[in-house]
Amino acid sequence: MNVAEQRAAANADGAERPMEFGRGYANYALALLLGVGIFNLTDRAIIAFLLVPIAQELNLSDAQLGLIAGPAFGIFYALAQIPIARFADRGSRVTVIALALAFWSAMTAMQSIAAGFLSLALARAAVAFGEAGSGPASQSILSDTFPPSQRTRAFAVLAFQAPVGAALGALAGGWGRELLGWRGALLLVGLPGLLFAVLVWRTLKEPTRGYYTPRVQQERTASLAETVRFLFSLPSLRHLVIGYTVWVTVAGAGTFDPLFLERSFALKASQIGTLVFIAGTLAMVGYFSGGWLADRLAVRDPGWAMRLPPIFLMLHLAISVTYYLAPNTTVLIAMLLIGPFLPGTLPLILATMQNLAPPHMRARATALLLTISTLIGMSVGPPLAGALSDALAPSFGLDSMRYALLSIVSVGWTWAALHYWLGSRTLTRDLAAKDSA
Repeated sequence: MNVAEQRAAANADGAERPMEFGRGYANYALALLLGVGIFNLTDRAIIAFLLVPIAQELNLSDAQLGLIAGPAFGIFYALAQIPIARFADRGSRVTVIALALAFWSAMTAMQSIAAGFLSLALARAAVAFGEAGSGPASQSILSDTFPPSQRTRAFAVLAFQAPVGAALGALAGGWGRELLGWRGALLLVGLPGLLFAVLVWRTLKEPTRGYYTPRVQQERTASLAETVRFLFSLPSLRHLVIGYTVWVTVAGAGTFDPLFLERSFALKASQIGTLVFIAGTLAMVGYFSGGWLADRLAVRDPGWAMRLPPIFLMLHLAISVTYYLAPNTTVLIAMLLIGPFLPGTLPLILATMQNLAPPHMRARATALLLTISTLIGMSVGPPLAGALSDALAPSFGLDSMRYALLSIVSVGWTWAALHYWLGSRTLTRDLAAKDSA
């Protein structure tokens, strides 16, 4: 079937349609979008491995580091989501992704000239503004490139951006800091993104919006108010947003993990970077297995897409508690290497969000999820960890960050798991309600 015939098929109701540009291109597009996400997460994650030398050179406290790692990024990332997603729902998603990648890459490099708290915070905010452009547009394109029966697995591959980006950020941050200094490490990860933005601009195609959706739904439009009103009328989505926001808060606090390893176990930056790189690479196994399992179980009951995340989170929590309480580096490294093999929750949450949103709301639906979760999670997680560490320092000394992170992870992941389970109870019904939106 040629492209014209496939486009015609896309406008008819019925069975799942053939891929618009073929499987080969679909896989290439997925690889490109994965690359964009990896640059996004690498540029975001590297700051965690540079906090110690930044604090020493710029004379910053843990609380100030928390502000740079959290609100300086989270607030601007959140505020930019919806305006950019509005354009992505109506204009060229490829343009949004390419321009966003070029901008945040340039701003990542600009962080290297920071002279103090304010200049670094402003540069960090600029990085956040750029990174806000890629997520909703990428997920919207992916939903129009892969059919619903393959979407969770495609999102599982896209979710590799988190562990791989974090792994590369760790490697570049750990080794780059020792070989080039923290300023040179930022240049190392920022400049290549400019070249990748050109590749995305020239080779990524814009798929038909709502390709796998009946024509009557493709032609619909919705205002932001209508999008918010519809999406938050779904109980499962409300619980998904709360659970994901709490999860992001915990992940934000995890920005201090390298600092914890350096203080509590006296590991070198290059050692930390190498360990996190290995763990991040191995995490692809867990991400894909989670997506694969969800696709298999959801054929019989869609509710499994939100029943599995609380199970996965509790398994990860057991590993994390042992990790933070590790008495020596042997136990610590064992937990770092076991944890990544456990199925990940992120692919399931992203795919469920896309499945709950009608095509004409998808980019803004993702933007709403990222806006709320980032505004709260990144604005609360890192400052909370920094402030809690400062408060515990008189009692626990160099181990203050260990107990700060242990407390946040224990409470946060239990809380998030509860909301995912509550959301699973109405997910099947809410997926059916989407078709009338």
